[in-house]
Amino acid sequence: MKDFLIKLIEDCINSWNEDGIYALSLEVFDSDYEPAVALSYNTEERCYPVRGEESEEEFLDWMNRLRWDHKNWGNQHEEMWFPDDEDTAEIVKQWINGLELVCDPDDPQRCEDNYNEIYDAFLVLLADIVKEIHKEKILTKKFGGELPILIYEYDLGYQEGVIELNTMANGEKLVKDFAEWIRGINARGIYM
Repeated sequence: MKDFLIKLIEDCINSWNEDGIYALSLEVFDSDYEPAVALSYNTEERCYPVRGEESEEEFLDWMNRLRWDHKNWGNQHEEMWFPDDEDTAEIVKQWINGLELVCDPDDPQRCEDNYNEIYDAFLVLLADIVKEIHKEKILTKKFGGELPILIYEYDLGYQEGVIELNTMANGEKLVKDFAEWIRGINARGIYM
């Protein structure tokens, strides 16, 4: 599944022609007790709000939310879903079977426990995929430099765990501004 997803993501990235792409995201979903992911990106153009009567600090906060809060990206550039058909759903099922953590409908608690392990394994798999994409310089070949590929998972929210996951995947340098934004909103009690 790892190689299949890397190729799918690479093909999608290579099809993009929009200017100003500065970050990509892999948004993780729960799809009937199986993990799913969507690839999207944001552009510099979408990071600048219209200036109103707010203070400089409020304006910068809003600008950073547009830049780093995936919910504000509006999925305007959602480019890839996985799985998206019966064939790709079968790839996910085979991957789950390889983990030996299949859900048993007769044991709902075991199913839930197993699903949590499956979901965590999927997050680790995505982090490994992001590392491989950086190692292969797929983004440098397309954009002239490496960009963060942020893994968003709404249950993690914007807590330290999401920083750790994305640092593991991208390296500290690529997620520095993203991590600072998260630590800043948490320090001020602005949890979204």
